[in-house]
Amino acid sequence: MDSRDDQQDPQGEGKGADITTIVARDILSRDFARVSPDTPIGDIITHFSKRACPDLVVTDHDGTFRGVITPFDLMTHLNPIIGVRTRRKVSCIECMIMGEASVAADIMTKGHLTVREETPVMEVLRLLEKYHHPDLFVVDERGVALGVVSICGIISHLRIVGHL
Repeated sequence: MDSRDDQQDPQGEGKGADITTIVARDILSRDFARVSPDTPIGDIITHFSKRACPDLVVTDHDGTFRGVITPFDLMTHLNPIIGVRTRRKVSCIECMIMGEASVAADIMTKGHLTVREETPVMEVLRLLEKYHHPDLFVVDERGVALGVVSICGIISHLRIVGHL
């Protein structure tokens, strides 16, 4: 598994620019946690047991975005009372590890928000607000995951370039 911190892409693009000219490429973080669809659930539990556990991006061997695993996705499968999505749930860790939910592909969310590098930051903000997500993923025309844009990353970028 790779790790992600919330460092900005140091390109410096968009500095002093009109906010309407800032695009996802300017604010994405290319350092994000990735797992393959066949990553064991035990590794996912280890990842989410760390402090400040970021979402896990599920990608194929060629980097193609397949989905995302959030801490809520994991908890949905660990405990049906905590679960927030309508899926088949497993009520204990041992059952989950030994049962059908054994790899990342079994618990990932496939329909997470994605945008292209050229997507204007105003559209990114609109999507984050509309879907109540703190982040979304940037993919290229082939669907390869390039990075993550978080609301905190946007705030940081806008402060650095003088818009906040």
